[in-house]
Amino acid sequence: MTKQFKTIKFISCKHQDWTTIDIPVGTILQQIPDTKNLIQPIKGIVLEYKNEVIGVPYDFLTPNYDYKTTILLLHGFNSAPENKQAIINQWIINNGLTDSVELIAPQLNYNPNEVIKKIGNIIQEHYGNIIVVGTSLGGFYANYVRAMNHTNQIRVHSINPSWSPSTTLKKEVNKAQVNLKTAENWFFTEAYLNYLSNFEKKCKEELKNYKGNHYTLHLANSDELLSFDELTSYLDENKVKHKLYYYDTDHRFGTVVELLENIKNELIPSSL
Repeated sequence: MTKQFKTIKFISCKHQDWTTIDIPVGTILQQIPDTKNLIQPIKGIVLEYKNEVIGVPYDFLTPNYDYKTTILLLHGFNSAPENKQAIINQWIINNGLTDSVELIAPQLNYNPNEVIKKIGNIIQEHYGNIIVVGTSLGGFYANYVRAMNHTNQIRVHSINPSWSPSTTLKKEVNKAQVNLKTAENWFFTEAYLNYLSNFEKKCKEELKNYKGNHYTLHLANSDELLSFDELTSYLDENKVKHKLYYYDTDHRFGTVVELLENIKNELIPSSL
């Protein structure tokens, strides 16, 4: 955790309990490991200033270093990133962006609580110009990132996202599973479903407050597994700012290249 940041707003204990001191605008700050869980990693980072350790939300910070665009790819339930990872990597090569765009495609833990921790840690490490792309259950995690963090320096693209995974995956509880891509055997527990239920509740509480310009849905016209009516109604009723693209494909979403062309301008790094 060696990246430096400079403040863009005054930090004051009047905002929330994660701060106890004022930091002047323009102060150079260095991230340190959060050993006391002072702030949820998706929301911000931990700093030491004048011998005091504090958590600071991303909205108060701008990077003070050169950075690439980082694409964080989040795969779906009981799956792996392999196919879409390969397509995106080839597109990056074909467009001559290998020096400026980095793709991170982790194999996600089956435990949703561990997934959220992993996403937060990756965002902390690569914060600067990070684009979260999630598909299906990964799309739910992408929605959660958008709900919990409104900074413009984290952009979110949800592909055929699950909106209520605690409902759609309830039938999988206490069943032995075989990963469709890795052939790994695992077990979907009730605790995992409860984690999803808690994250889902928080997502639906917080996403309605998003008023930024970097939240995009990419939906299949012929998704055979999920319906998006409840999600789009929620966004419309709560006036959540978002962009919406439809594609002639199914839940497996075979139009990744078309999606990348639609968002190409976002993938080119620009100076902050």
